[in-house]
Amino acid sequence: MAFLRRAKPRAADLDAELRWWLESWDPVIRDGGFNPGDVQEFLEPGEPTADTYEGRRRQIARAEVRRVLSEAQIEDQDFFQGKAVVDIGPGPLGFPDACGAAVSIGVEPLAERFAAAGLLLPNSHAVYLPVGAERMPLVSGSVDVALSRNSLDHVRDPAAVVGEVRRILRPGGTFILNVDLDHPATATEPHTFTAGRVRELLGAFEIEREVEHERAHGHEGRSVVVVARQT
Repeated sequence: MAFLRRAKPRAADLDAELRWWLESWDPVIRDGGFNPGDVQEFLEPGEPTADTYEGRRRQIARAEVRRVLSEAQIEDQDFFQGKAVVDIGPGPLGFPDACGAAVSIGVEPLAERFAAAGLLLPNSHAVYLPVGAERMPLVSGSVDVALSRNSLDHVRDPAAVVGEVRRILRPGGTFILNVDLDHPATATEPHTFTAGRVRELLGAFEIEREVEHERAHGHEGRSVVVVARQT
């Protein structure tokens, strides 16, 4: 399936996205579970499920950091420590809050609405910018690591987002891209990617590693994780 090309690139339906977080994601956690359901795999061995909602939210956030590292095959568990890190489209999962970066920024157009709904973690040092990633209000060459996990197919203009990542990364900086391949377009994921299109988008970067996973995010299919370096 080819990458969807439109005269005016289509953005995800933000109202539909917010409904999913409020109606499908959050109730599972409030009922005592984890969402995603495999969070326990990324916690300390034998760590029990927290008995409070906030405790489970913080476990999900810590698990998300380990999940990102595992999917990208990065063995250094302190990879983000002391760095300036930008997470594009983190949702309320909590990666920016738990990654341990010196400067941790979530670029999330729904951030204000997440905060109003009580979905952002309290007492966090992370900064959330309620903007689209096509124009990030960050100084060029100021970021060590940019992450886009299950978000590039949600944005209005994927090429513009990748261009912004290249602009904000320092020389030698890392871009971790994780995106589904060949899935049908939906209201919340309006873009479809092939492996070839992903490589084309990252053509200005030096590809360090590319890993395909036989599992997509929330639906049938597969995904690819690319670790790329700013040249």
